[in-house]
Amino acid sequence: MMDYKYLQNTYVRYLRNFLVKDEMTATVYDKFMALAYAVRSEFVDHWINTQRGYIGKRRIYILSMEYTLGKSLYNNMVNLGIEEVFTEAVGSLGISVKELFERDDEFDLGNSGKARAVACILESMATLGLPSMAYGLRYDYGQFRQEIRNGAQVEFPNDWLHKGHPWEIVRPEYESIVKFSGESSPVDPSKPLGPHVWKNAEEVCAVPYDIPIVGYRNEVVNTLRLWSARANEAFLPDYQNHNDYVRACDEKSQSGRITKVLFPDEDVRRAHDLRIRQQYFLVSAVVQDIIRRHKQNGNNIADLGAKTAIHLNGSRCALAIPEMMRLLVDHEGMEWNEAWKMTQSIFSYSSSAVQREHVEMWPVYKITQLLPRIMQVIFDINLEHLDLIRARGGHDVDVLRNLSLIEEGEVKRIRFADMAVLGSNSVSGVSTAHTEILKNYIFPNYNKQYPEKFYCKPSGVSHRRWLYCANRPLSALISRPIGDGWVRRPEELSKLEAYAANPDILKGFGNVKNRAKSELCAALREKVGTALDPAMLFDVNCRPIHTSKRQVLHVLYVLHCYLKIKKGGNPACRRAHIFAGKASPSDFLAKQIILLINIAADIVNGDAAVREQMRVVFIPNFSVGWAEELVTAADLSEQISMAAFEPAGTFNMKFAFNGAQTIASRGGSNLELIKRLGEENVFVFGKTAEELMALNGSYNPGKLLNESESLREIFAMLDSHLQTVPGGHAVYPLISSLKDSDRNYALLDFADYINKQEAVDVLFKDKEAWGSKCLKNISKMGWFSTDRLVRDFAAGIWKII
Repeated sequence: MMDYKYLQNTYVRYLRNFLVKDEMTATVYDKFMALAYAVRSEFVDHWINTQRGYIGKRRIYILSMEYTLGKSLYNNMVNLGIEEVFTEAVGSLGISVKELFERDDEFDLGNSGKARAVACILESMATLGLPSMAYGLRYDYGQFRQEIRNGAQVEFPNDWLHKGHPWEIVRPEYESIVKFSGESSPVDPSKPLGPHVWKNAEEVCAVPYDIPIVGYRNEVVNTLRLWSARANEAFLPDYQNHNDYVRACDEKSQSGRITKVLFPDEDVRRAHDLRIRQQYFLVSAVVQDIIRRHKQNGNNIADLGAKTAIHLNGSRCALAIPEMMRLLVDHEGMEWNEAWKMTQSIFSYSSSAVQREHVEMWPVYKITQLLPRIMQVIFDINLEHLDLIRARGGHDVDVLRNLSLIEEGEVKRIRFADMAVLGSNSVSGVSTAHTEILKNYIFPNYNKQYPEKFYCKPSGVSHRRWLYCANRPLSALISRPIGDGWVRRPEELSKLEAYAANPDILKGFGNVKNRAKSELCAALREKVGTALDPAMLFDVNCRPIHTSKRQVLHVLYVLHCYLKIKKGGNPACRRAHIFAGKASPSDFLAKQIILLINIAADIVNGDAAVREQMRVVFIPNFSVGWAEELVTAADLSEQISMAAFEPAGTFNMKFAFNGAQTIASRGGSNLELIKRLGEENVFVFGKTAEELMALNGSYNPGKLLNESESLREIFAMLDSHLQTVPGGHAVYPLISSLKDSDRNYALLDFADYINKQEAVDVLFKDKEAWGSKCLKNISKMGWFSTDRLVRDFAAGIWKII
């Protein structure tokens, strides 16, 4: 274990020997890097011993196109148990600890909640000591950097690696070769199922970089391996035709661009060569690496299924299934049926899809052009699959068409999600409600054929990352009466319920929350230029900006309150409405939501008669770092997505673990939260998914507008005000979409939402009752730890415990 002097000596050694600096020439970032290397040196032996200890064991491999880990320095220190001596040593060196942590760049290689969710899963897997490894892509440019200019989002590239990354280890000795284009033909024409040979292909090198995932004080360090593309040394086959050296070098450099940029979330049907290349580049490098590791340890390829489980985090990794078949048949000499049986036994799949039309699909012609051998494998899988359905008595043409991996039409497309279902032994939804959507709306035909494949595995979060690390004062308060066993065993949080009415604990909770709110106010004042009063109710809405997330419903409530105050009404309590989130660069309605939020902020904050009663702020460039500050300071968490289109957001859990109350729609993981906490402990509003689906096109938002005086006044004010705002016309499409169609039912749920917000005001005025309910909710949150989720997967699906 690190002591005070040892850390100082290690810091100086890394500063001098690795960075070639001394105290006089070192920048703050140099000092951060040196101290990060010092921390890394403390778990290097654990990392090596962990990997050695996994040899011979069945291992689970996680595949995901995205990961959002946030900052690693403090989290690694806490998990190693060295944060106190670290803080002491840093202070003795004359370095500001706060300034040091701010130099730790965000690891943000993801667009969606899936990227944050899988990061929590990795932490739990390491803490539980499960033999596991994760794979992804090492994008040169991560999630874009967001700025707000004149109220609108503007995107900038996020070159997160430009200063170096202290946690990664490059492993060039394990690089793989990934092929594109060329042509494929069978070695023996009498054996059309293979083996095949892939000739005249463009070859790209996949270079692995390893990132440590440190378990909580158990000497376990798992690995996240990220692949970076690098051009192969050989020129493309047409070089002999033109002999242009500069042109050849330029063409080769294109290969290295595969991992250049993280694609923002957008329409997955948009066929783009680079997206396809990224997906195949990842899965090919991964499957090659898994087979190499298996054989390197002296195992026979026939035992791969017994030693290996691979979990696909979304359909964008579905090409791993035909790639596994290609390698087993073409390179390992395995017979087709044996290879398919093994492949199905190895793979499992989690989906977060909520609409059939949004699942991953790519044109057949594009895959044929870029991945000729893979396309042939997919055709063969589909042919064998449909023959099996016919053999089981399924001769109905419509049934066969719906079960086919190829969608017929003017442009034939491959149904990647269906391929993931077919090639996996299990398919899991991320909440109870979402699993029913998968079974009944996304994959109804597969559910009829293979009902045994479908499971519900409700999402969770790492309570160590999002409570113990993010909120040390609250963690200390919780541990005071019940001990700290809950850090390893989150179910022990239930003991806290007995102290929910304890005056000392209630007072301590109020002090902890006030301190967190004051710290958030200081951060907002410094970084955003906004002043808030910590005595206000902090009403927080942070998540990706999208029409289905219904931030617009919250904005309508803000304007409702504004108009009420302007009429002379007095709010039951003063509120600060805090918004944060990014819109996909190509999602114009989502960007209009951001503009509308900032227009509302200008209206409220610019009115001297109102701004002392309520404030509105939008935090630019939302990140894990901002999220950690918001979850600790929030009084109220807004979880108001449309009931039918929210698979399983996890921010509701992060806020609830930190003692925020929740106002929630009736969908996705909100239903799990309501079930576990009790409906009396959540401010629940709105229609259910079943009620919305039952409307079946009969909903008329225009009629509702005519009947609601509050909504009429809000839209009348907006119509008038937008004419005076420079660029205000840009919001008109969003306003029109609400009036004309309201596809996400914001107006339909508005009245019930207002009623529940009024109930929030009433409870917040009773500080003792509010605090007691917050503590009761924390006591019931243990079930939402990813420890539970990972144990369920490990025992029931991956079979590694």
